[in-house]
Amino acid sequence: LAPAELMLKVGAQVILTKTLDSSLGLVNGARGVVTKFLSTKNPVVRFERGEQIMRMERFTLVQSGEVVASRTQLPLDYGWAISVHRSQGMSLDRVQISLSKVFECGQTYVALSRARSLEGLSLLDIDFSKVQAHPKVLAFHQTVLGNII
Repeated sequence: LAPAELMLKVGAQVILTKTLDSSLGLVNGARGVVTKFLSTKNPVVRFERGEQIMRMERFTLVQSGEVVASRTQLPLDYGWAISVHRSQGMSLDRVQISLSKVFECGQTYVALSRARSLEGLSLLDIDFSKVQAHPKVLAFHQTVLGNII
């Protein structure tokens, strides 16, 4: 869920929470930086393909043909930190990763492979006992390496 109150300032990193225009790269999960404000409700955000004036959007939840909830908000969330799951498919110039709460096979690989370079990678809180590979992956590698050695 988006925060009840989104307090932004120039320089704030944000993530788009709704696809607005895929041809402009304004898709759910797109990262940007607030560059200025046209009003208190209209921040201007610089995304990869240019600046976008953000406007309030109405979100409505309909169940069985009946509106059960409605909310008006900016389609933005804070982008200072994201989960490993949310980062899948991203390539990041700078990434700081906490590996203390890894809970799934391959999650460490996904997190580490987001960094474009070793210079842009910083690791925190490494709990090596939680870093694990899937048993099928280990078996495959053993088969491949067993044939080479």
